[in-house]
Amino acid sequence: MFAMLRDRLDAWWLILVFGLIYFVSQAIIGVIVHPLGADMLVVQTTLSADHVREIFARWAAAGLLDTYASHYRFDNVHPLWYAMFLATALAKGFNANRVPPRFNALLALPFVAAACDLTENLFHLSYLADQANITPAHVLMSNGAAIVKWVLALGCVLGAGGLAVRSKFARG
Repeated sequence: MFAMLRDRLDAWWLILVFGLIYFVSQAIIGVIVHPLGADMLVVQTTLSADHVREIFARWAAAGLLDTYASHYRFDNVHPLWYAMFLATALAKGFNANRVPPRFNALLALPFVAAACDLTENLFHLSYLADQANITPAHVLMSNGAAIVKWVLALGCVLGAGGLAVRSKFARG
């Protein structure tokens, strides 16, 4: 299964298409959430329910909860764009560097990150629906998933970048 995925994703046009879609999507989301400032990242990564409640209260007082809610129109599909972009870049890097097939399962990591992102989104949407849902257990699950998402996505970016550099230097 992963060998077929590796072969099908190894295409410059896929990297370009999904990269472009990802960057446009990220820019749109960035514009929407810009008024939320650094709290946007904190609300995703803190493991404190009290801290999430404080941020939501600040946003409510500033009239920004609708701004936060509106980004989900794009953020609920955004994980697909970065998962495909990262998986195509990894597949290209694997093939360019003749990475042994036993590592093909690593191509699933961008999709695991995307699943974590969607898990986070579902919880955060439930917080918007009813702030009583901001419990320690829910914050641990949602933001734990977000932290895993960030670690996996960063690992994939570094892996794809490292493979690209290695391939470039190997060719001379």
